[in-house]
Amino acid sequence: MRVLIVTGDFAGENRNPWLLDDLAIALADAGDDVDVLVYDTKRGRTAGLNQYSDKRIRVFGVGPTKARSGRAGKLLNYLAAGRGLHTAGFQMVRRRRYDLCIYTSIGIFSWGLPTRLRRAGVTRRTVFVLWDFFPIHQLEIGRITRKVLHAPLRAMEALSMKAADVIAVMSPANDRFLRAYHPNIKTPSIIVPPWASDAPPGTAEHVTKRDRFTVIFGGQLAAGRSLESLLRAARRLQDEMLPIDLLIVGEGPARTALTGLADKLGLANTTFARALPRPEYRRILQSTHVGVAVTVSGVAPPTFPSKVVEYCASSIPVIVCSEASSDTGALVENAGAGVAVLAGDIDKLTLAIRGLYQEYLIGTLESRGRCARRLFETQLSVEHAASTIRAVAVHR
Repeated sequence: MRVLIVTGDFAGENRNPWLLDDLAIALADAGDDVDVLVYDTKRGRTAGLNQYSDKRIRVFGVGPTKARSGRAGKLLNYLAAGRGLHTAGFQMVRRRRYDLCIYTSIGIFSWGLPTRLRRAGVTRRTVFVLWDFFPIHQLEIGRITRKVLHAPLRAMEALSMKAADVIAVMSPANDRFLRAYHPNIKTPSIIVPPWASDAPPGTAEHVTKRDRFTVIFGGQLAAGRSLESLLRAARRLQDEMLPIDLLIVGEGPARTALTGLADKLGLANTTFARALPRPEYRRILQSTHVGVAVTVSGVAPPTFPSKVVEYCASSIPVIVCSEASSDTGALVENAGAGVAVLAGDIDKLTLAIRGLYQEYLIGTLESRGRCARRLFETQLSVEHAASTIRAVAVHR
């Protein structure tokens, strides 16, 4: 089968692999011929064929070769991406025939190329992977401040996904929100949670757990994460003189504010670490005892933090602190892999950490870790995602 992936984010030199890297490799492992068109507006990318670590996958840069800064610069980056997709990108693939084209939210940024390829007969089927309800989520967390932009951006995003043959949503709650937010979209959907790859066979090494009970957050430090509530929970645990540490691994625009809050709270049990290459991050994950995913309260779209998948892959129990609309916490709890609390509830978050610490002391926490791993293997692995998405091309 021939597969085309159209994306604004894909690994390259000195860049960590991402979800779509894992998917491309899984598709290649399944015997598929995989091409990737990358329009990177954040960092820029070499035009034309790019070197990639897996020689089975062809990666073509079609966006800006150098990312510009500032508002005007960002607009020019997006325009360069659109032009590159419809000129160089189209020319690169127009003579090939693909069984499947995969593109993702935010759909506007693909500039309608997947639809054009479908209509031109270049691709036989298209799958839109819906990870982000744009623009409502960005408005609610403050990334977009002009409410007048909501209606036009919402309509444009709907157009970007409406032409797809199938929409891959992260969970049943995501599907329900999709139908409510875009009532005119009748496109069928499939459930594909965020995924992750596993360590290659034979490369896993035994990692000793840290002496002190450690809770980890790994991810971008930005709006929409509600890490302030996690820091305040750490302060309460510190006041109770419990031997519990918090480790925050990642980069982002909120880092300075968060480290400042940690200093203000006088946290002696909290450490900030820089973003790490994925193999090193995974080794650190395995040395910790619990992973936590926190989001902001008061948002309508249900989220599914991809960090949950990494925690489960590393066999560590998960605390999901998410908005009321999300069903990620229920998935984790029903699998016996962790506990769920509402976003913004510092009391319940503190209680959840304390409760898992007590399970650690009596020796029952390991069973949650095994359940987390089982959840990964059955529902959250990249192989499971690739199989579900590949079926779109097979079953019409």
